[in-house]
Amino acid sequence: MCRPSKIWLCLLAAWTCLSFAQSSETSPYRPSFFLSPYQVEWDSNIDNIRTNYTINSPVLKNSANSINNNYAQKIAIGLPDNYSVGISDLYVQSIVSNPLNINAATPGFKNPVVSAAKIWTINSDVLLKALGSVQPNLGVKAGVSTYNLGISAIFIGPNDWQTSLGINETTNDADYGGAPTLSGTISKQIGLYVINATAGVTHFPSILMTTGYASSSYLYSGTLELSRQLTDQLWLGASYSIGSNQYTYTQNFMSIPFNNRTLYNSVGASLKVLF
Repeated sequence: MCRPSKIWLCLLAAWTCLSFAQSSETSPYRPSFFLSPYQVEWDSNIDNIRTNYTINSPVLKNSANSINNNYAQKIAIGLPDNYSVGISDLYVQSIVSNPLNINAATPGFKNPVVSAAKIWTINSDVLLKALGSVQPNLGVKAGVSTYNLGISAIFIGPNDWQTSLGINETTNDADYGGAPTLSGTISKQIGLYVINATAGVTHFPSILMTTGYASSSYLYSGTLELSRQLTDQLWLGASYSIGSNQYTYTQNFMSIPFNNRTLYNSVGASLKVLF
């Protein structure tokens, strides 16, 4: 059995030692993948996320790092007429906490996320996919209910190239407004391997609070992902992500500005199984 400290070694061994014939099944890491009626997909993910949070103001200058491990599970099932539904959950393990970042993820289980999707075939080269999810406030962790709705266009090119361009909006019931995200993915399949490169930008609206005002800001992010088919129904993936966000919070008392910067990078591993 692999100890937690050797999990990456075990995944690397599985990656390099297992070699099976490729099936005709589309990789679930491809943008064009969609579940067939009553086909089931189980996803398991682990991400090691390192975040640097910096505050710079006339009264406070400080910087600190945090490290979290995120463990996510999702199960989804395909339905007739090109629909699918799923449910997922997330557990956050805090390795190094950052007292400066009040927005940092808190340890423990999060409220589950219920999702649904629908895909349309426009022609042999273009697909249209709609996604929606709800994270209800069930009391697993105190907070608000969160909603997400998005749509993406998928373009299937020659020589196993695919691209997708999508937009989605995340909002909640705390009247903080929506956070739209524009993202694009380039995907290439080479034998048993799939390489994905994704870039995105998220706009956070300004927020007026009782203690001050937070300016609008943008989160810029990027991900490089490599996956490999291990058996007819099993895929293994590895990813590296980076992100950056800056905003200014102005305190009501003496109108003191606090410039906040968040930089993160994460290394992840994932497993996808089809039934």
